[in-house]
Amino acid sequence: MPDRTNPFLRAYVWLLIAFLALPLVVVVGSSFNEAAAISFPPRGFTFHWYSEAWNNADMVRSGLNSLWLAIYSTAISIAIGVPAALALVRHVHRYRDALQAFLLSPMTVPAIVLGIAFLVFFGRTGMGLSFTTLLISHVVITVPYVIRSVAGVYLGVAVSVEEAAKVLGANPLQLFLRVTLPLIMPGVVAGGLFSFIMSFDNVPVSIFMTRHETITLPVYVMSYLQHNFDPTIAAVSSIQVLFTTVLIVLIEKFYGIRRLTETI
Repeated sequence: MPDRTNPFLRAYVWLLIAFLALPLVVVVGSSFNEAAAISFPPRGFTFHWYSEAWNNADMVRSGLNSLWLAIYSTAISIAIGVPAALALVRHVHRYRDALQAFLLSPMTVPAIVLGIAFLVFFGRTGMGLSFTTLLISHVVITVPYVIRSVAGVYLGVAVSVEEAAKVLGANPLQLFLRVTLPLIMPGVVAGGLFSFIMSFDNVPVSIFMTRHETITLPVYVMSYLQHNFDPTIAAVSSIQVLFTTVLIVLIEKFYGIRRLTETI
């Protein structure tokens, strides 16, 4: 079938893609710069700044903190968000709109307001700043993404499919594992991805909830830039871009981004 796309529209799309990708090119290029400051185009080629990032114990620890925090918050968000989404779509009838607004409210409140609120709350309750309180804060801001994604997919699942499974003798656990879960899996994957990214890249909440032992990578990078402007930060940012790209490629290979987006 011939491509009848307007050539001007196609050129505009490619220019927009190039415009959005240009900052990434600058960051990645600067990470290989031999000069002691971030500059583009790079002067020479070296892996020195990647070595500096790897040898920076505080930076490595903050990266591991962000990784584990994102993994834990995503797992907990899925465990909480999936049942909540199923209940909102099928089982809750009275005050459904109010309950949905409450569960999704962290998406509408400015993140810096949430950060201050968490700081005051955990301070007043005596829980203080720890990895646990940081995790709780991240779960609060990531659960809505799972609920919204799963609920959006579950709304498209016909009730008759689940009723047929019940008639054929499926108990509630079998119904969920063999019928409902495979049908809502695109929403679970999408919500999990959003949760992971929102947790891993979060600054406004983390900056209020971290201390030296629990500092996350985005907060460490922001504080590092206040006193340094060497390409180490560009190297760390390039690693983050590579990590995200590999994650998307793996999802496309084993699950399919197109299938996920078409279902949603």
